[in-house]
Amino acid sequence: MAFGELLRRFRGEAELTQAALAERSGVGMESIRSLEAGRRRNPRAETVRLLADALGLAGTERAAFTTAATHVPRELPADIQDFTGRVDEVRRLVSALESPGITVITGPAGSGKTALAIHAANQVDFPAGQLFVKAGRVTAGRGTLVVLDDATDAKQVPSATAAAMIVTSREPLTEVAADNRIVLGGLPTPDALRLLQRIAGVDRWRTDAAATLEVIELCDGRPAALRRAAARLVGRPSWSPVDLAGWLSAEQRRLVGAR
Repeated sequence: MAFGELLRRFRGEAELTQAALAERSGVGMESIRSLEAGRRRNPRAETVRLLADALGLAGTERAAFTTAATHVPRELPADIQDFTGRVDEVRRLVSALESPGITVITGPAGSGKTALAIHAANQVDFPAGQLFVKAGRVTAGRGTLVVLDDATDAKQVPSATAAAMIVTSREPLTEVAADNRIVLGGLPTPDALRLLQRIAGVDRWRTDAAATLEVIELCDGRPAALRRAAARLVGRPSWSPVDLAGWLSAEQRRLVGAR
């Protein structure tokens, strides 16, 4: 329960108006009103103590009241809706997150490193909070998850942490003393096909199986590229997998020629 809700509940149980609680605690009535409405979410420790004393809270009730006043960061992005495949990798990562330590996920651009980290992390409870940060030094305590995204070298990764930490990188980061390592490549063909079907529908890919396989190969099985390709097919109702494969092939030739 949020701090404001607890404050309102305990005040009601004590049969105190906001004005009466303000007078008894010495905390301003406007502050009490803001806390109960949720407009103010991080009261000072002294304010929490004064209110708890005025409400006559003790034992587990006082502990719950004090804990609710502590801000717990919940920065982890929402899970990827069309996440597909990586069953073994998800199982390994979820298992690794059950205890403090560093897990390094490496792979080329677009292979789904961040998506895997977010998908697995959303399946584990971290009562002390979740931090999602771009590469840089960060430390956190036990019960916290830290996702350090897109590290470029070992210097950006703390050497030790009391938290569970996931580090994603395009580099191997062999200098990092990782407890677990997961290396990603492209999705296996069956999973890549399921991802295409989830985005553009099953029927769009049935018209030409060979062209569909060519699309997967041209995308190198990378989830990011597959998503973009499927989205392009969705946006062009007259296109078939043959048209999409032709466009992808031409686009790759154009990029190679531009180098």
